[in-house]
Amino acid sequence: MTDVAVQVETLDINGIFEDVEYKPHAGQIPIHIAGLSHRFRLASCGRRFGKSQVGGHELTVAAFEAYGQRGQLSPKGKRHEYWIVGPEYSDAEKEFRVVYDDLTRLGVEFDRPGTYYSEGGGDMDISLFGGRFLVHAKSAKYPQTLVGEGLRGVILAEAAKLKPIVWTKYIRPTLADFAREGSWALLTSTPEGKNWFYDLYQRGQSTLKGDSEWYSIRRPSWTNDIVFPEGETDPEIEEMRADMSAEKFKQEIEADFTEFVGRVFKDFSIETHVGDFQYNPRWPVYIAEDAGFTNPNVALFLQVDMWDNVWVLAEYYERHRIPEEFAQDVLEHHKLGSLARVARKIYPDPADPGTANTLAKHWQVEVMGGTGGERKDRIDLIRRWLKSQLVTGDAFVPDLQNQPTMAPKLMIDRSCEHLIQEMQDYRYPENKREESQADSEEPLKVDDHTPEALGRFFMGHFGQKYGPKAAARVARARVKTRSR
Repeated sequence: MTDVAVQVETLDINGIFEDVEYKPHAGQIPIHIAGLSHRFRLASCGRRFGKSQVGGHELTVAAFEAYGQRGQLSPKGKRHEYWIVGPEYSDAEKEFRVVYDDLTRLGVEFDRPGTYYSEGGGDMDISLFGGRFLVHAKSAKYPQTLVGEGLRGVILAEAAKLKPIVWTKYIRPTLADFAREGSWALLTSTPEGKNWFYDLYQRGQSTLKGDSEWYSIRRPSWTNDIVFPEGETDPEIEEMRADMSAEKFKQEIEADFTEFVGRVFKDFSIETHVGDFQYNPRWPVYIAEDAGFTNPNVALFLQVDMWDNVWVLAEYYERHRIPEEFAQDVLEHHKLGSLARVARKIYPDPADPGTANTLAKHWQVEVMGGTGGERKDRIDLIRRWLKSQLVTGDAFVPDLQNQPTMAPKLMIDRSCEHLIQEMQDYRYPENKREESQADSEEPLKVDDHTPEALGRFFMGHFGQKYGPKAAARVARARVKTRSR
């Protein structure tokens, strides 16, 4: 380090980069420059952009800074501590490897003990200058472990994959101790829909609030002109474009904030739509059914109140059961049997009327029609109930004045494990191979059993009032009104 110590006085970043043989490409340069005037930087980058190189080499610069200030740090017992935090240790290892290799190439003497590099064991730490400069690689798998003293800086690797609590509750407060000295954070990631990472990206883009501490940038993969010398038309880019769905390409390569690539129910979240709900004897019980054998037989038990709010209270999900066994299984189950005995109607799979009639006979319920039609229309109805909207009703409004509030109109009891899982996993094709197996506008026939049953119910129960035919009636009425 003493051989290049002259650079510390002015913190010649370009000189440091030259010493470690790092020449940032055109896409990386603005991110480095922004660090001179912004505490918090966020970079949304496509695959193979070189995110790890940016973060790792910045920590090398931080080592030079600590070396230059070691005289002030030692008497006060202070240190410059930096974290690299990723969803897993393997994510944090990439930046760690860069700074470790830089310091090794420069011949820096590591503190022993104090410096360890064991990727497999998750033990990755750098200690220099008698503990005055520290780097620790961390996993955010268990956020509560991210506690410690004040940090001089932090890198969040693959930040979009982290839970928002990692930043807001655990990381951001650690930067307060060194705020006057310019503590900083660098968040790099490929997007994961419009989540908290997107919200911070928007903050960095906003000039209305004059928030000069934040800076954000979006860089597609092809801005790495080292890996992709022909830019957007590079053969490797074109190969990935041909292999991926348009939406996935926008997210993974263009680094664009698309809405949860492939997910059919993008508004569904466990935090918002899942809870603990009890049978309410004032409201009717309905059953949504999807027939199967090799595929599972599905029955969802639902209640609907006077405001058309829907609660899914329980589910049946079993393979290799003939209709009579399906019916008897439900009746012999304490919770399911109780609900089946008070149910009024069943909304079946119209492709298998035999199963529906058998169930109806055993459960003494009426078989309803109108459950078919376009799958897209059934999905759209579910989406409408997933969105938060102005609702009333004592289940959502506990106060006596019954004031309206914002809430989704579809809620699912947490015991419905298969429905909850498939609401998250049900998706559209994400690559050309999958698109060749199904219409790209249609979801894949995977993880669709409970959503199909739910869609049958929504179309049969709400289709006349809210479905495509209802929309057509409204449109015709408007045309007649204008023509008068």
